Amino acid sequence: MNNVFLGQTKARLIVKILGIIQLLIGFLTLVIAPIEIYSFYLFSEGGVFYYDGFGIGSFIHGLVVAQIFAFYGIGLLFIIIGYGHIKLKNWTLNLSISTIWFWIIFGLPVMVFFLPLLAMKEINTQYPILLLAFAALLLIFVIPGLLLFFYNQKSVVELFRTHNDLGNESQIMPVRSYLVLLILLFHILIFYQGIFPMFGKFLTGLSGITIYGFLILIMILLIYGLINKVYLSWIVSTILFSILIVSSIITIIGYKYTEIIELLKLPKMENDIFLKFPLKSLYLLIPVLYILTISLIIIIRSKKYFNKQYGI
Repeated sequence: MNNVFLGQTKARLIVKILGIIQLLIGFLTLVIAPIEIYSFYLFSEGGVFYYDGFGIGSFIHGLVVAQIFAFYGIGLLFIIIGYGHIKLKNWTLNLSISTIWFWIIFGLPVMVFFLPLLAMKEINTQYPILLLAFAALLLIFVIPGLLLFFYNQKSVVELFRTHNDLGNESQIMPVRSYLVLLILLFHILIFYQGIFPMFGKFLTGLSGITIYGFLILIMILLIYGLINKVYLSWIVSTILFSILIVSSIITIIGYKYTEIIELLKLPKMENDIFLKFPLKSLYLLIPVLYILTISLIIIIRSKKYFNKQYGI
């Protein structure tokens, strides 16, 4: 988008304001992150929210771990981006756009995954689905859309312009971001019996955890290859995501929703809550397939930015 809706002066001012806001959000989030660790005490024996069975393997325990990871990750990311805005670093535009697209793609599955939590909380609304739809529209499409519109303004692009090629990095950076996310996600799934879809059968326990260990190692190697634009990394990434998609589809559609919940071996209170939901396994397949498919599409589209002549 090359239309000029903002002059250089206004663009610079808005960029600086965004930088300050992002720094504040980042520092505030880093303060909240260690406070979130206190949640373990609240749910443990003697805490105000204690319930029988809370611990490793329970849904809430894994959720708290995920939130701690998220707070630290978001805090550091916003501080880096905020600093880049204030100092007008050349990498800031790519990182900002990649982060926005990352949220647009991944934000909706996150909200779908956590929809069942509405049943665990006393939310004073007659239309929880409409409330969620409105929140999704605002947080995943409207605000990110406005930010993308702003970052694509010619005057904004010129603020961050350098002699480097911005296009290549902005295409490859999301791929690396998804691999980092998957590394964190794999660690979180280990807290849920290490459940892994293996071509028609869910593996749990040590078998599933071992597979996640190998996948985490592969992801780290792929990130290294993607940073150096090694063509072999693109091939392996494409094959790996294709395998994960096929394996997830074959496995999840072969199980009933209740069977999957039982495999998680949740505490009785959590198990009873999840079994009350009138859901099918397709509910779980949609966000998983959405994330993996979009990631595969982005990887395929980034092929032209890799160097075929380089090996490992």
